[in-house]
Order: sequence, then C-alpha cells, then structure tokens
Amino acid sequence: MALGVFGGLTVLGALDPTPLRTTMRGQDPTDTAFQALIAAVITGVTLIISIAQLSVSQELAAAGSQRERMTSSLALQEDIEDAADSIGDPSPATYLRLLCEASRRQATALEKAVAENSDTTLRKRVGRFVNRVSENADGIEGELADAEFGEFDVIRAALNYNYSWKIYATRRLRIDHANSLSEKENDAFDRMSDVLQLFGPAQEYFKTHYIQWEFVNLSRAIMYVSAPALTVAVAMLLYVDAGVFPGEVLGIDNMTWVVSAAATFTALPFFIFISYMLRIATISKRTGATGPFILRDSERLDVFDW
Repeated sequence: MALGVFGGLTVLGALDPTPLRTTMRGQDPTDTAFQALIAAVITGVTLIISIAQLSVSQELAAAGSQRERMTSSLALQEDIEDAADSIGDPSPATYLRLLCEASRRQATALEKAVAENSDTTLRKRVGRFVNRVSENADGIEGELADAEFGEFDVIRAALNYNYSWKIYATRRLRIDHANSLSEKENDAFDRMSDVLQLFGPAQEYFKTHYIQWEFVNLSRAIMYVSAPALTVAVAMLLYVDAGVFPGEVLGIDNMTWVVSAAATFTALPFFIFISYMLRIATISKRTGATGPFILRDSERLDVFDW
C-alpha cells in the first residue's frame, strides 16, 4: 500500500502541468494536507491504544474466572492427548499435529472395522473417506512442521482442516448404512466422530489467542511508527517551503519526491492498521462459527455420490 501510494503521488506530481513547487509559492496545499495527516495520526494512535487496552482487559479477571479458564484449557489438552494416545510439546502446533494423527489413526481403524461388511457401497465410501482424511492430515502436519504460534502458519493449517465436512460425512455414512452396521462398526464411527469434534474448539481456542496477539502486535507497531510519522508531518509544516530541495531527479522535481515520500511515511500507521484488520477480518470470516455446519461452499467436497 505504501509503495502504491508513493508511486501514485509521484506520477501524478510528474504529470501535473503546474509543478508542485510553483503551486506552493501561491497557495500551499502541503500545509493543508499535512495538517489533516497530523490530526489523523493522533486520532488513530488514540484509537489503537483503546484497542490495546481492550485486549489487555480481557486477560484481567478474578481468580475464579482464571481457574475456570485453566480447567477448560486443561480439559481440552487432555481430550486431545487421550484421542492421540500421546503427549508432546505444549505448543498449539504440536497439539494440532496430535489431532491430525488421531484422526488418521481412527480413520484407519474405521476402515478395518468395516472391511468385512457385506455392504460394498459402505466399504467403498469409507475407503474414499479414509483417503481424504489421511491426505488432509498429512498436508497439515507438513505445514505445522516448522510453524510457531504467533505466526500465521499455525492458523492457516488449522483453517485448512475442514472438520465440519468430515463430521457430516461420518454422520451421513453412519445414517445411510445404519441397517448394515454392527455394534463394533458403530463404535468405530463414534470414535471417529469424537476425534473430529475436538478440532472445532481447538481451532477456535488457538484462533482467539492468535487474534489477541495480533491486536497487541498492531498496537505496538502503530505506536512505534506513529512518533516518526508525526515528526515528519510536523517538519513538513514548519520547515519545508517552495525554496527548499531545488533540482530534479529522473526528470521529476525534488519537491515532488519529498512531499510524496513524506505523505506516504505519515500515512504508514493507517496502512499498518488496514493490513492487520484485513488479516483478522479474513480469519474471522474463514472460521465462521464452531460446529458441524458448513458455511462456505469451498468446504463442500464432492467425494461421495450420495
């Protein structure tokens, strides 16, 4: 965005039949522009500090609430460990990998459970379902191999596991072929469904913490860049007039280069804000709500001819 704005302003300044320096000798448009930018920077920083305070305030709670959060987190962690029959490094990426391993193992167990079923259609459908689960799990485990929490890679991997469709497929297979399933096969479907249902709360838990981190990072980034941006804007008001920066570079007046660069730098807090909010909004839309419902058509896989 910064490069686009800088390039656009510079090109417009070069194409303007009346050079900016000449305009500044009569009426000074740069004063008006930078006065508005100063007000925008101060207002934006105030807004971001409010967002940071809101994010921090969510971490402040009474001892009882903190214990409930601790209990819920431990329960989720233990459920994943029980499903995977394993324990690993206490990082989100590790536990997402454990869930992938558990889903692949339960899918294989489901395929073995129905291997001797007389329903040919059921065996074929389960085989295709197991292949899709295994392929998806392998791909996500590869994405999580070197991922660290706080980076988008962990959340992207979690988003790519369309657990809602898998839950639907598991339930649909079980309902459509209920008459031909034994108790052992029903138990295998139950275990498969239980593992898949862990993905929803795990995904939302990690997404919530990631978004909190992003708000904190957003606040810090804007506060870091706002002081230099404000300094540049004030300097343009106080010290830059039509007589400074004489000469040309690449056939363009130096004043055009300086004003374009200063305006772009002053707007950096706004660009940072847009980039962070766009990413957060996209993640929120992609995840939708926790549950078995499929909100996006891209998650609907045409694997079966029901």
